Amino acid sequence: MRWLFLLLIAVLAGSDILDKDMSLGFGLSPKNLLLYMIALAMFFRMAVVGGGPRMRMPGLHVAFATWVGYATVSFITCVLIIHYTSYDPKQSGIALKAALYDAALFLFTVFYAIRDEADFKVLTKALVGAIGLSSVLTLTDVIGVTHLGVRVGQSGVEADRVFGMFGHANETGALLVCLLPTMVAAALSSRGPGRLMWYVAVLTSLAVLVLTISRGAYVGFVVGYGIACVLCRKYLPVSRVVSWVMIGASTTVVLCIIVSLAVPNVGSVVVDRLVGQTSSFSLMEVSSGRTNIWSTTIGHMADEPLTFLTGFGWNVYATRFVYVTHNYYLDLWFNLGLVGLLAFVAILYQGVMTARRAADHASPEMRRYMIAFVFGILGMAVSIMFVNLTRPWPYIWLYMGISLSAASTLLMDRQSMEEAQGASAQAVLRVARGSPGGGVVGAAAVRGVR
Repeated sequence: MRWLFLLLIAVLAGSDILDKDMSLGFGLSPKNLLLYMIALAMFFRMAVVGGGPRMRMPGLHVAFATWVGYATVSFITCVLIIHYTSYDPKQSGIALKAALYDAALFLFTVFYAIRDEADFKVLTKALVGAIGLSSVLTLTDVIGVTHLGVRVGQSGVEADRVFGMFGHANETGALLVCLLPTMVAAALSSRGPGRLMWYVAVLTSLAVLVLTISRGAYVGFVVGYGIACVLCRKYLPVSRVVSWVMIGASTTVVLCIIVSLAVPNVGSVVVDRLVGQTSSFSLMEVSSGRTNIWSTTIGHMADEPLTFLTGFGWNVYATRFVYVTHNYYLDLWFNLGLVGLLAFVAILYQGVMTARRAADHASPEMRRYMIAFVFGILGMAVSIMFVNLTRPWPYIWLYMGISLSAASTLLMDRQSMEEAQGASAQAVLRVARGSPGGGVVGAAAVRGVR
């Protein structure tokens, strides 16, 4: 299975780096086909061999099933009962498959396919390594060494912004914020030339993050990572955090200078977006029009108050508005109501807290990856308050599946160990109670076992 997932990562990253959709027909692409083959192979193996993998993180399964199930019911309702004007059942059905059904397969196939720590390390490094490679190629494209067609904004608010290889600049920025901490963890866990290559991936990804000029990603980087520092403070002494902040700030300044030399106009664009718009007295200008979109969206829901609870239905927003919500949570709320919104938030919450608990029982190397997961998911969770993601989701769901598989395994191993120790202690206590002076001897024996 490991090799199939490596091939899936290669196909997924290759199609984005080369900007080739490679469609095979109705809603099907090579990466989808490979994903379905992996899922079928897993089901076939379980049917033939029997004794499928033990369910882990049941709350994650319930939240995802609720999200997918409610979206499916709302889609059927829109098609068969409500009949919204301009609602396209075919397009919305394909969007449902791509956004939720494929997401479940990306997450849960790798979640149950990983068997040991070696699988986790190989797949994690392959995934973030592909993102690091994309950052290197983005920079070489921007300076003219390669010609892969990386898009750079030409006019208006998009002028001189590097879009990267994952859709819009805001999407690329959010994905980099999500996976940068794991690149750092991979660098710290490597030795020799390997560590140098990982640091190159980290620095180039940080440079691309700067070039996206995505304020949402910058907020995710600062606020999301700040919250992660609080959650992981047990492993992150204040002195270490301060030193990392200083090193990160210094590195960012140096990268900004280098990037400004390579892309002359980027410096003025960064200053204009961060200083010019932020210092404006107009809230709409500060938010690049987002507040106007948000207020219009919420006002539309207020006209039909029941939709605050139920939502309008799957993909209805796209049929009523020209501009996207620029807020993934608001998009979920509008379409799927509180059910869909809370299910998604529950998925993120369970992921972060599971990795946080797993860090308590992990080896020093695995602890780095668990902490990196907390940083990355929280950074992404803050970033998507200002952006709608499309192309980065397969990478994020794969990353969550890989990491949560390792985290839940660590917790299960710890639980099994504690149960074994408890059983041994009870056995010793029963034996000791049957001997002379059993009470005192039994207590001492139990202390010895523990």
